[in-house]
Amino acid sequence: MDELISEAVRNKDAEIPAEAAREKSAEYYLNLASESSGEIQQQYLIKAAQLLYQRGDIASAQDQLESIKPEDVEGARQVQIQLLAARIALANGNPTQAIDLLPERDQLTLNQFLEASAVRADANIALGYFMAAVKTLVDIDPLFKTEQQRMQNHEAIWTALSTVPDIIMKDEKSSNRTIQGWIELNRIMRNAQIDFSWLQEDILDWGTNFQQHPVTNAFIDQLLDAYINTYTATESIAVFLPMQGRYQSVATAIKSGFLSAYYQDKVTGKKPAIRFYDTADENTNFTELYNKAILEGASHIVGPLDKITINRIAQMNELDIPVLTLNYAENPLSITGNLYQFGLLPEDEANQAAELAARQNKTRAAILVPDSNWGRRLAKAFRTRFEELGGKVHNTQFFDASADDYGRPIKRLFNLQDSNARYRSIKALLKTDIKFSPYRRQDIDMIFLAATYRSARGIMPAFKFHHAGDLPVYATSHVYSGSIDKTADIDLNGLLFCDLPWTLVADNELRKIFDTEWPEQHNYTRLFALGIDAYHVIRNLNYLTSHDYARFSGQTGNIYMDENQRLHRELLWAKFRNGKPRFINTTIAPKKPPANEANQS
Repeated sequence: MDELISEAVRNKDAEIPAEAAREKSAEYYLNLASESSGEIQQQYLIKAAQLLYQRGDIASAQDQLESIKPEDVEGARQVQIQLLAARIALANGNPTQAIDLLPERDQLTLNQFLEASAVRADANIALGYFMAAVKTLVDIDPLFKTEQQRMQNHEAIWTALSTVPDIIMKDEKSSNRTIQGWIELNRIMRNAQIDFSWLQEDILDWGTNFQQHPVTNAFIDQLLDAYINTYTATESIAVFLPMQGRYQSVATAIKSGFLSAYYQDKVTGKKPAIRFYDTADENTNFTELYNKAILEGASHIVGPLDKITINRIAQMNELDIPVLTLNYAENPLSITGNLYQFGLLPEDEANQAAELAARQNKTRAAILVPDSNWGRRLAKAFRTRFEELGGKVHNTQFFDASADDYGRPIKRLFNLQDSNARYRSIKALLKTDIKFSPYRRQDIDMIFLAATYRSARGIMPAFKFHHAGDLPVYATSHVYSGSIDKTADIDLNGLLFCDLPWTLVADNELRKIFDTEWPEQHNYTRLFALGIDAYHVIRNLNYLTSHDYARFSGQTGNIYMDENQRLHRELLWAKFRNGKPRFINTTIAPKKPPANEANQS
C-alpha cells in the first residue's frame, strides 16, 4: 500500500485542455470536437462525456465515450476513458463491470487513484460487500488533503457500515485498528437508536480507547447531532388498528408486538402514554379518530392499516402531528407533510431478489407467481429491478394458488410443451416408439418465485420433476412459514429466500416472549415484528430523514427512508438445507470454484 501511495504521489495529473472548463457545457466541447481531428478531437470528446456524466445524462455520456477512437488516444487519456467508463457502468447498475473496467493501479496519478478507489468502494457497496468498501475507504483516508474531502470520505465509510446487517455487525472484527474503531463507533450509534441516554458517555469511552483514530471531530459532532437533536420525544402515541372484524388477528399481532416493545423498553426517563383506537367501526372515519386522538393529547399516531384510508391520507396537504402508517398508499409520490409510511412491503423483497441475482451474475430469468393481484405486483417489481440491473426476463407464468398440480404453468415456463410436440412429430414421422426425455429451455439461468409456503412445498419438487432442479430459485419470505418444520420443508432444499432478522436469526428477550406468550400467533410472527419496530421507529423518524446513510436496525430489517418518506427494509438471505432455513452472509464475496466444480450444483 505504501509503495502504491508513493507511486501515485510521484505521478502528475494529465489534464486535458480546459479553457475555463468548468464554465463550459458538454455541447461546447462537442462543437469544438466537430471542428477538430486526431488526438485534440478525442480530448474534447472525453471532456464532453465527462460533463454529460456529471449532469446525469448517462446514456449520452456513454454514447460519446463509445465514439472515441482508441488509436487516437494516448496512454494518459486511456486512463481517463477507463475511469469514466467504470463510473458509467456503476451508474447503469453494473458494479462488477465497473470494477473490471478500472485501470491498473500503477497507471494512476494520485487524484485518479482516489477516484478509482471511490468507484471500487461504491461498486462493492452495490454488490453488498460492505466491509470491503470500508477497507478501501479507510486505506485512502490519509491521502485526502482537505477537511471537506475527509468529511465526505468518512460519510462514505459510515454509509457502508450502516448498511451491514445487525447480525454481522455484532460479530465483526478487524485486525486493522482504524477499521475496528469505526466498527465500535457504529455499534455505539446503533445502540443509541433504542436508548441514547448513555450515548455521550459511550462516545467519551470510545475516544479513550481509540485516541489515535483519524475520524474528524466534525464528523463525530455530526453523528451526535443526528442522534440527539433529531431524537423524537414521544409523549403520547395513538395506535389506530382494526380491533374487530376481518383484520382482527392481524391487528392483534401488531398490537402484541407494539406492547411487548413498550414493556421491554429500557429508555431512561418517562415512557410515552399509549392509547389504542379501533378503526373497524365503519361509522367512524380517519379524520374523526385523528381529531379525537389529538384532543386526547396524542403527539404521534401509528396506523392505520388499510390501504383505502392511507390512499386518502396521502392526498391531504398537511398533518398536524406525525402519522406512521402500517401500510402503503398505492401512489408512491405522497404530498402529505408529516406522513410516514411503513410496513412489510412485498415489492421490497422482489427488488432484493433481483439485486442478489444480479450480484451473483444471473442475467436471464423466468418468473413464476400466483395468478392474483399480489402475484402480478411482485412479478412487475422483480422484472423492473432486474432489467434496470441489465438482466432480461424471458418468460413469466402464473399458477392457480388454490390448485395442487403446478405441472401446466411449469411446463409453459420451461417450454416443455415444445419439446413434447417435437417428440410427437418425430414419432409420427418414424412411425415407431423412440426413447424420449423432455428438454427444457436453456436460455434462463434462474427462477424468481413468489408463493406461499404451502404452494412452494409443491412447486419445488415439480421444478425437479420437470428437469429444472439445477436452476437456482430466488424467492420472497412468503415461502417460509416462520417456524421450523423439517418434515414439511424438506422439499424446499436449495431454495434461496429473503426474510426478516426476526424470523431468521432473532435470539433476544422479545422473541422468547413471543414464543412463550403468543404461540397461537405464529402465523402472524412477522406482523408481531412489525409492531415492535413501529414502536421504536416512531421516535427515530427525524433521524431517518436527516442523512442518506441513516438506518434503523430493526426486527423487520435494516430500515431506511426514501425521499417520499416511505420506509423500506433491507432483509437477510437464507437457503433451505435439510428442511431448515440457514442464514447466508451475502456480504462476503463468494470464492470462485475450481474449474472442474464450476458447473456442479
